[in-house]
Amino acid sequence: MVKPKPTKRRKRHAPRSKDQAARYASTSHAPRPPYANPLAIPTYWTPEQAIAVFELIDDLRETICALYLNDLQDMIHQQRQPANLDLNDDIPF
Repeated sequence: MVKPKPTKRRKRHAPRSKDQAARYASTSHAPRPPYANPLAIPTYWTPEQAIAVFELIDDLRETICALYLNDLQDMIHQQRQPANLDLNDDIPF
């Protein structure tokens, strides 16, 4: 079994107050159309909300790799193998 490597923990930011969030939302970035991506991820998150989700996904990926890395590597290797060719077939030309 592969021993998981120690991870560096990122400092999590404290949530903003309603006044700070309202000020940030009105001045920080250009408006984007809602759900302008294939996974329906909201486009109105604050940077703090986006980094929290990013860190969660990153932690999830690290945990899955720690548990299943060998199996995942084997599966990826199998998927990338070329299809078996029947060398006894007559060549059409």
